[in-house]
Amino acid sequence: MEQMYDSKMKELGYNQLVCDIFANWEDVKDEILPPDRKQGTGNGTVHVFLGAADSELRKEFPAYYENVSNGEDTAVGAVKVKHYFLTTNVLSMLGYVCRYYFEKSTDFNNIAKSILQQLEDETDESGLLATESFFKLSTGSSKLRPYFKQFDEKGAFHKIIRPLLLPDSSYKISLFKNEEGEYAALWLIGFSYLSNFEADSNDKYTKKEDLTSKLPLQQIFYGAPGTGKSHKIKDDVDVKAADEKNLVFRTTFHPDSDYSTFVGAYKPTIAKKAVRNVAGDIVQKDKEDVYEDCISYSFVPQAFLQAYVAAWNNLDEKVFLVIEEINRGNCAQIFGDLFQLLDRDENGWSEYPIMADKDLAKYLNGIDEKNQPVLTNIDGIKDGKLCLPKNLHIWATMNTSDQSLFPIDSAFKRRWDWVYMPIDTEKNTWYVEVNGNHYSWTKFLNTINDEVLTDETAEDKHLGFYFCKATKKKAQTDAEPNVITAETFVGKVLFYLWNDVFKVYGIPSSIGSGKEWGYRKFYRPDGSVDKKKVAELMQKLKIKSKEEEQTNNEE
Repeated sequence: MEQMYDSKMKELGYNQLVCDIFANWEDVKDEILPPDRKQGTGNGTVHVFLGAADSELRKEFPAYYENVSNGEDTAVGAVKVKHYFLTTNVLSMLGYVCRYYFEKSTDFNNIAKSILQQLEDETDESGLLATESFFKLSTGSSKLRPYFKQFDEKGAFHKIIRPLLLPDSSYKISLFKNEEGEYAALWLIGFSYLSNFEADSNDKYTKKEDLTSKLPLQQIFYGAPGTGKSHKIKDDVDVKAADEKNLVFRTTFHPDSDYSTFVGAYKPTIAKKAVRNVAGDIVQKDKEDVYEDCISYSFVPQAFLQAYVAAWNNLDEKVFLVIEEINRGNCAQIFGDLFQLLDRDENGWSEYPIMADKDLAKYLNGIDEKNQPVLTNIDGIKDGKLCLPKNLHIWATMNTSDQSLFPIDSAFKRRWDWVYMPIDTEKNTWYVEVNGNHYSWTKFLNTINDEVLTDETAEDKHLGFYFCKATKKKAQTDAEPNVITAETFVGKVLFYLWNDVFKVYGIPSSIGSGKEWGYRKFYRPDGSVDKKKVAELMQKLKIKSKEEEQTNNEE
């Protein structure tokens, strides 16, 4: 292994190099890969096969090899090995894994956040992660096979390294020992097609602008109401990091949105004006000039221009423009000629810059209220033209149940990546509370979405898990469930179904006739919610309360 890593191990007291090991993960028993990346079958254990160094290991541990060959238990004489991983190597591999998941349209935020948190907790002062395993021999084949086995379940390999492995990953391991005869292995994870494992900490792999280019520049998260589209953007690790630096700019489109409310325009503003007498002299009071408020006109930048300026002034940082409900506004009217800028080249820059209008150009070439240049990077208005920089990301959300408000034309659509947000049917932690009984919110959603709304044309009217929010009661313990009250359930959920869905498709026969199940039936004459009727609806949908299920189980 490279000389710099030999020096790193010598600092730790491991002066003697035993051997180098190089292999592909695909050559290892597939149990090493997490389940979603397995290419074969396995029992879930973690064995790192060391066959590539078998001859060197035989020389280092001759007695152990001989004893196992003679029938001795493999646990007798197994050697404890300490394993070290470079933090820089982990961070660079994290970028590759994020891209791997993105290409599969799979959320990686929680795993990435977990790895980053573990790095903070586990890394020592030398920038290394450490864990332990045993060097053992396996007798399960016709010949002895050397492995690293039984990695510490609470150590770095399980918590950090394993989630980073990809089917085409490779690794280098150098096995060292110190004067006390203790063994340690230093790892470098990468890809065999990269010369000299450049995936380590080479500048060109860790520079911010390079990592930025791997993020989608323009994408729209779309799906049914309540699927967590806005939440996904807000929780993205890159958006969170940018938000802390005030580099995230948000806006919401609506029917009255236009170019001026998205980009900017001259607007009347309040300014201070010196008061003058008939002779034209400034009036003073107590030897100080007297000022009065007056109306003046100045260029006021909106979300797009604010993000544009921030991106050009911070080219080494990721900047985000987040557009909520992008289809609730007329995109052709709102973007205007900016539409041309959405075509990006392979490096993330606008392929076709456009001329800025005079007012906009004057603003970008001017000074701000702090008497500083608006654009510190003059390339942002070079030759009077606008060009989106490679670090400006435009992300948006679209509620498919509202897609008929302002249809988005195909020319606009093809300039975006589209990320479908499916309805999460795995969560089962919220309940609809009715007269002390708790009905699973997830079971209700599954029933409504899969059985009641059978018409495929109504798929965009389905309910997402976060359509309404469950809350904890006062003085509620962590063990008690989050609940949606009957009032919220009727006023928000059933109102949407009866008013927006069943009004079009009709109340399904599985529920009953409109005469029996009209929306007004869920209210008493005094305006309060009829909880008995809500319970009857759950029974009609064959949804048992948690209490009923517990009673049945006890019986």
